[in-house]
Parts: sequence; C-alpha cells; structure tokens
Amino acid sequence: MASSIRSLLPAAVSLVSAVACTPTPTVGDSAPEGAAPLRFVFPVDSPDLINQTIGVDHDPAVYDGVEELICTNYDGRGFPWCYDEHDGSDYLLDGGFDTMDAGSVGVIAAADGVVVEISDGNYDRCHGVSSGGVDCDGYEMIANYVVLEHEGGVLSRYWHLKSGSVLVSVGQAVSCGEPLGRIGSSGYSSTPHLHFELHDPDGSSIDPYAGEHSQEESFWAEQGDPEGLPGGACAG
Repeated sequence: MASSIRSLLPAAVSLVSAVACTPTPTVGDSAPEGAAPLRFVFPVDSPDLINQTIGVDHDPAVYDGVEELICTNYDGRGFPWCYDEHDGSDYLLDGGFDTMDAGSVGVIAAADGVVVEISDGNYDRCHGVSSGGVDCDGYEMIANYVVLEHEGGVLSRYWHLKSGSVLVSVGQAVSCGEPLGRIGSSGYSSTPHLHFELHDPDGSSIDPYAGEHSQEESFWAEQGDPEGLPGGACAG
C-alpha cells in the first residue's frame, strides 16, 4: 500500500458520492441473446500512476463520524479498501496534485457507448481539510464528468475530471479505449482521482467487482488480483 492508513483517512472520508450503493447482479448479462455480456476495461490509460483503490461498500448499515470508516468491500475487506456508503470505485493518482499539474493521466471509455451527459470548466483543485471535509477554495463544489450509456441501458460515470480536459460531447458515439478526459479533483473530492461508477438501467449503482459480498460474475474484462488493478483489452 503506497499510502499509510493515517494519510488516506481524510481522502476516504471525503470522497463521498450523492447516491447510495445498491448493488445489482444482472447488468453483466443484459446483452441480447447470443451476444457477449457487457464487460469493461480499466478506465485509466496509465495504470502505473494509480496508487490506491477505494471500492464500493456492501455493508448496508449507515454510520456517522469516525465510524464512517466501517465498511465491507466486494471480498470482505474494510477501510482503506472502502468506506461507508461509497457507491463507486476510486482510483487515486500517484503524486496527487504534482502529477496532475504535470499533465495528469487520461481517462478512457471502459466500453463502447454514447455520451449522454458531460460537465466541464469547474474548479479542479478541491482538497481535503483536517476536519475530514472538502474545500474548493471558495469555488462551487461542482465536478467535471462524463456519463456514457452502453448496451442495454447500462451507464458508466467518470467523475472529478480536470477542468478543460473533457474531449467528448453529448450524443457522440465512443469506442472502448477512446479518451474522455483527464484525472482531476473537481467537485466533492479531497485529492486527484477518478471515481468510476456503474448503474443498471433502473438507476441502481452496482459494483463491477465479483466477490463474496458482490455478484458472482465480474463486469471487468479481467478483474485481476485484489491487490492490483483490473485489466483487459478492448474487443477488436
């Protein structure tokens, strides 16, 4: 683990999304009969510059204060592999703002899809504070992001992007691996990272990782080792 638990605590408490996680086991099998099920590749083009993963919380209880670190990820681990009510997968940028200022790394489409929503131009240097909250230096706490719709109505969300980095427009068809933007720290974010989130056609959040506390089938093309990152190559 590149960072100590003490240094990760403010980030883990602060990187909270607005939608509670409600995992669903059906999305990966939503493709038409005879077609391959929908699978995703890792959505960052330089995985060697990702130094920490914080995943979906499968513990249904809701906690307050320091107990917000109580959680259960897909394979049964707790903090710093997750935190209370986290409904996506956070991939933290190694080097933080220094790496971001040097150009950051690219966020790519994890599967073929169509752009259905974007936001760009918002302040991207939001950061954690000692109280465990987030400060955007007086700017509005609004994230830069891209949302894609895939086969069967599945949505993938790419959150906290660097300002001015979004490369796609609403209605545009994108291929797996196509650049979408770059990692930043916009919105409710305490450090530069990508928040990657999947939703089923009904709007419920789902964990792409398979495990004893998640669904049996992984939605990653290659889930990989729990200590590493997902992989896989885009079809074709």
